[in-house]
Order: sequence, then structure tokens, then C-alpha cells
Amino acid sequence: MRQYHFAIMFDEETNRWDIDIDTEESAFPNGTIYNTETKEWEYGYAGEGKFVGREDEITQELSKLLDKCNLLLKTGE
Repeated sequence: MRQYHFAIMFDEETNRWDIDIDTEESAFPNGTIYNTETKEWEYGYAGEGKFVGREDEITQELSKLLDKCNLLLKTGE
């Protein structure tokens, strides 16, 4: 079983939410996925267009959620 960790940020200059890759790399130098079976951290991207576990799917869904948050901020709702 894997646990997926993300860093998100809000930028006051752009008034937008986004996934913060730089912070993820700094905070999780051994990868952002914790494998509870091996008790080790894993990188989400395996190379050559392949991802570990559900990394790609979850990242896409989180991006959609942040896009919705940004739209709400833009429309003032």
C-alpha cells in the first residue's frame, strides 16, 4: 500500500494555488510516496512515461481540484 504526499502552495502574486514541486523535492528527497509494505519512500515518476502506483491519476485529480479552487478565486465565489 502506498501513501502519496504533495506540497501545495498559494502564490499571492499570481493569486493561484498550485502543486509545489520545488518544496516536494526539498521536503521529500527520497520521493513523495511512502510504501507501507517496504517502509521506504519512492519517487512518483519511474521514467519513460511510467509512474509508480496511482501517482499520475492522483496528481491529475489534485490538479483538477486546484484548478477549481483557482476558478472560484477568480470569480469571487
